[in-house]
Amino acid sequence: MRIQFIVVGKTNGNYFNEAINDYKNRLKYYIPFEMEVIPELKNAKNLSFEQQKEKEADLILKTLQGGDFVVLLDEKGKEFTSSQFSLYLEKKMHTVNKRLVFIVGGPYGFSQRIYDVCFPNT
Repeated sequence: MRIQFIVVGKTNGNYFNEAINDYKNRLKYYIPFEMEVIPELKNAKNLSFEQQKEKEADLILKTLQGGDFVVLLDEKGKEFTSSQFSLYLEKKMHTVNKRLVFIVGGPYGFSQRIYDVCFPNT
């Protein structure tokens, strides 16, 4: 299993980048980890929030592969302590064959299309 971390938009703030690098360095001894930054949309000021989410959805969907287990990091999700998250990852290491993909959406969240594609039976 591999972990893929996908972020829409550049991460601002040194403290976020330091934390990301810290976790990348910790994880690399246990499991392959990659991070991908989807660039911010150009001319986003001319688009509605929904249009922005749809364009971001197009870019997100291009990064996904068959067999990916996708976790969307949004306000609807479950909150874990560090210990709980560690147990979650351990379980996924035994059940996910290819990639465990964590996705952080843009400033307005995810398009409904992302939920429909990633979680078709809910």
